[in-house]
Amino acid sequence: MKILNLYCSMTGNTAKIAEVIETTARSLEHEVRTLRVTVETEVETIDLLDCDFLFIGSGVYSWLPPEPMRRFLDVRQKSYGKQGLIRPASPRLSDKTAVAYATFGGPHTGINEGVITPKFLGQLPDHLGFEVVAEWLFPGAFNASDYEKHSVGGRMGDLRGRPDEHDLRQVAQMVTGILKLRGDA
Repeated sequence: MKILNLYCSMTGNTAKIAEVIETTARSLEHEVRTLRVTVETEVETIDLLDCDFLFIGSGVYSWLPPEPMRRFLDVRQKSYGKQGLIRPASPRLSDKTAVAYATFGGPHTGINEGVITPKFLGQLPDHLGFEVVAEWLFPGAFNASDYEKHSVGGRMGDLRGRPDEHDLRQVAQMVTGILKLRGDA
């Protein structure tokens, strides 16, 4: 199966998740292309429809993905729209599946600060006809020194070092499970 593992990571937390997704999918003998979205990404060269399974993820910043990922999604949405690939009722494409995921800290209201981002990330694939089968959230520490207090004093408890080895093992199990569930592993 052809997998696109597309992510944006500003602090390294989401990159850890993306690396485990890639390693796990490759260990199951899938073809994986992992791309990190940055401000320099040549958005027009990335076609979401050129894969069977899409993992799309980012960190959470004020409830949403960071600007490079929002830009990516906006540019691709406009391009697909002009091509007539976004249609009323978003008919499903039988061979397209997606998982949207995010890393978040939730210092103020906990998990509620993170839930919007995977939904946001899944909208373009859903409009293209992908079946978005899961939305995953993973705790992540605040890696900037002036934000360290948020890693220990918020509703999520002590997030220092997260995502940690336990979280990453969980990611590997989830990736294995979802690929087997889809009958492709």
